[in-house]
Amino acid sequence: MVESSNPEEEALAPAEMLALMQAQQRSMEGRIAAFVPVLLTAWGVAWLVGLGSLWSIDGMRPGLTVPPVVALTIAVALIVGAIVLSAVLGARSGRGMRRDAATAFPAIVYGCTWSVGTVAIVLLGLGLLANGMDAALARIFFPTALVLFAGLMFVVGAAVWRAVPMLILGGWIVVVAAAAPFFGYPAVLLVLAVGGGFGFLVLAVLSFRHLARLRRPLAGARRG
Repeated sequence: MVESSNPEEEALAPAEMLALMQAQQRSMEGRIAAFVPVLLTAWGVAWLVGLGSLWSIDGMRPGLTVPPVVALTIAVALIVGAIVLSAVLGARSGRGMRRDAATAFPAIVYGCTWSVGTVAIVLLGLGLLANGMDAALARIFFPTALVLFAGLMFVVGAAVWRAVPMLILGGWIVVVAAAAPFFGYPAVLLVLAVGGGFGFLVLAVLSFRHLARLRRPLAGARRG
């Protein structure tokens, strides 16, 4: 068995190991953070253009109007596209990470709550329609309730994963959803589109800046 005769090698080994662990941690954080600005941008565009297209059905009358089928197609396509992108990038960011049952449980419950809550709100609205809610009020209820639910889900997600930016975004969306009905229809859709959409896009810009800061130490380590 050959023993090291250089005491400096033994002294440096723990420091090198710590540096390696820190570099790996920064690399993992950078890999996950790389997807965040893309997702925020995708959802910002989906909210801004999708809800904006719904507003354009009646919002620019009498000079211009977009056929409801066209507006709904645009909105649904953008939202579905953002959902698919979120699923794909979420799977890629988690590749290679070990997850036990304790860490997987909150994510599974949180993901299922999105679907269950959305269906519940739609059924609630249909129940109100069946009991006398008129179409004019329904045009305000459905988009506002769904956006309010999304904001609350972001706040809950922030508490689960201790994500302050998610908390800020969720709080902002809740405020927008609470204020939007006071503008009436169709302006409610424009308020939700602009308020929610730009909330996502502003956070996307901040995420890009955070990602750039994460990558600087890694770039310096590679050069070194």
